[in-house]
Amino acid sequence: MREIAPFKQEGFILDNYTHFEHLSVTGGVGVIVLDTGGRTLFESSVHAAASYFLETLYEKLDCGESSRVAFLYGCYQARRFGGRYVFFAPSGLVYCAAPLLDHKGTMVSGVLAGPFLMNSHEEYIQDLSASLSKDEAGELYSGIRSIPYIEPRRAHSISEHLYYVAAAYSSQTVLAPPAPVQTDLFSTAYPIEKEGELLTAISKGDIHTVNVVLGDILGQILFHCGGNLEVLRSRVVELTVLLSRAALKGGADINAILGLNYDYLREIDSFSSIEDIVLWLHTVTRRFTQQVFDFSGTKHMDIIYKAVDYIKRNYASKLTLGEIADHLFISRQYFCRIFKEETGQTPGGYITFVRIEESKKLLRNSAVNIIDIPEYVGLESQSYFTKMFKRETGTTPGQYRRENIVR
Repeated sequence: MREIAPFKQEGFILDNYTHFEHLSVTGGVGVIVLDTGGRTLFESSVHAAASYFLETLYEKLDCGESSRVAFLYGCYQARRFGGRYVFFAPSGLVYCAAPLLDHKGTMVSGVLAGPFLMNSHEEYIQDLSASLSKDEAGELYSGIRSIPYIEPRRAHSISEHLYYVAAAYSSQTVLAPPAPVQTDLFSTAYPIEKEGELLTAISKGDIHTVNVVLGDILGQILFHCGGNLEVLRSRVVELTVLLSRAALKGGADINAILGLNYDYLREIDSFSSIEDIVLWLHTVTRRFTQQVFDFSGTKHMDIIYKAVDYIKRNYASKLTLGEIADHLFISRQYFCRIFKEETGQTPGGYITFVRIEESKKLLRNSAVNIIDIPEYVGLESQSYFTKMFKRETGTTPGQYRRENIVR
C-alpha cells in the first residue's frame, strides 16, 4: 500500500486509505485514488505490484497520457451515472470508477478499481499483436497473464463495492443507491427531433446549423427546468456527453474529446447562474464542432473502404493499426472503434482473416513451399502461422493442403 499524500479540501478530508486497501486485496484488483488534476493520492499494494508492467504497457502502446485522461473522465462519468462506472481504458484494460464528493456534492477526487480483463488473456494478447511486434508482445506476456480475468457478474460486484466504500469516505455518506434526477425534459414537449438534428450537425461540422438548433433546444430546456439550476446542470451534462459522441462519430480524435470532456465536466460545477451555463454550453458545442470540422467530408464507409484496401495491399508486411490510422489521417483509437462498429470485428482480427485467406490460396498451389508461406502473408514464424491457421480454420496448413491442393 502506498499513500502518496493526505488529501484535504474544505468540507472533505481523506487521510486514511485502509478501506481501499482492503477492497483491493479482497477483490484481487488494484485500487488508486486520483485528485481532479490526475495526481495519484493512493495506490494499493496490488496496483503497486503491477505498476511497472502497466507503465511499460502504456509506453509501448503510447497511451500513457490518454489513459490518465480516461481515468479522470471515468470518475466524472461515475458521478453522472449514480456513482458507478465500468469502462475500457485506451490500453484495452477495464476499470471501475467512483467519485469522492465533498459536503456540497462536488467531486474532489476519484477512485478506480483495476485493471482487469473481461475477455481472455489470449484474446487480449492477440489484439496487442496487431499493433506491437512479436518481440514487444512477448515482453509483455507474463505481465498480461498477471492481470486478473473477471467475469461480468463479479465486475458488477466490484463496482458496487467500490461505490459504497467511496460513499463512506465522502462527507455525505450514502447508504442506498442515489435516486435518479427526475425531470420532465423527455416529455412530449421536449424536442427530441431537434436533438437528433444537433448531433447530426455536430458530426458533420456544420457550425451554422449547430448554432440554430442549439438555440431551439436551450429554449425548451430553460422552459422545462423552471429555473432549477441543478436540473439544468444535469440536463446540460447529459447533452455534453451526447455532443462528444457526435464529435467522435464525425471523426474527432478520441484523446482530444476525452480531454475536452474532462475539462468541461470540471467547470460546470463552478457555475452559479443559468446565464453562465448557457454561455458555457455554446462554447462547448463550438469546440466539439471545431474538432470534426476538418473531417466534414469523411464518411465511415469511405474510411472502411480505404482501410480494407490498404490492408489487402500491405498484409504481407509488419502492418500495425497505427500505420493504417496514419494512412487514413485519423487517430488509432477512432479507427479501431468505427472499424468494429461497421464490420463487426476488430482491425487486428480482419488483418488475420486476410492473411489466412491469402495463405489458403498459396496452400492450394503445389509449387509454393509451405515453409515459405508465413513470410509471404506477413506472419513471422511457421509455428505462429500453424497456430493461427488452425484457430481460424479448425485444421493445420498441412492438412488443408492435402485436402485442397490443385495440381
